[in-house]
Amino acid sequence: MAAEVNGNSAPVKEDEEPMDITVTHTENYQTLIDAGLPQKVAESLDNIFQTGEEERLGLVAYADLDERAIDALREFNEEGALSVLQQFKESDLSHVQNKSAFLCGVMKTYRQREKQGSKVQESTKGPDESKIKALLERTGYTLDVTTGQRKYGGPPPAEVYSGSQPGVGTEVFVGKIPRDLYEDELVPLFEKAGPIWDLPRTVKFMLKLLMFGHLAGAFHSVA
Repeated sequence: MAAEVNGNSAPVKEDEEPMDITVTHTENYQTLIDAGLPQKVAESLDNIFQTGEEERLGLVAYADLDERAIDALREFNEEGALSVLQQFKESDLSHVQNKSAFLCGVMKTYRQREKQGSKVQESTKGPDESKIKALLERTGYTLDVTTGQRKYGGPPPAEVYSGSQPGVGTEVFVGKIPRDLYEDELVPLFEKAGPIWDLPRTVKFMLKLLMFGHLAGAFHSVA
């Protein structure tokens, strides 16, 4: 509608009612509060639950976290707990079987870095999931991600090899693996030497490569 202002007719907006902004929670939010988590921490964790439900990313469900993980999270101050949950949320959880143990691993790493007086780093960029998926579809191998380790294969699919596990003399230990190097680049590199039984990679960036068949040479480092 138009109103006359200083002798001129000009449109004047009517007072708008303030927007009603409400925060939605899952049915587990109150349980987190009752468990003793600060409100912001409970909201952050509850948001992770909702993200998994809405986007079907399989991040984490309330049932995935046991009492031990909640108790450990409660021991952090609010800032530390929020930082831990942010790192947990940004981690690649698509191949993590035990998400509760994985969260405990994130908290343990955070504590260790705090104790050493070093700056707690944000989570590093994970692998390209589309490339990892393409690799697994091509090879038929499995990938299991647990606290402190990523394990490709072990055993390989039956169509690749169905015999007994390779014995002594088939292991190759590789050190100084770059932090941003994942299976989509490592597997094609080691496949040149022969079929892979398993390729476990630890948090210390050491890689134990167990192969069968003819091993053409030994690998000392990947850089």
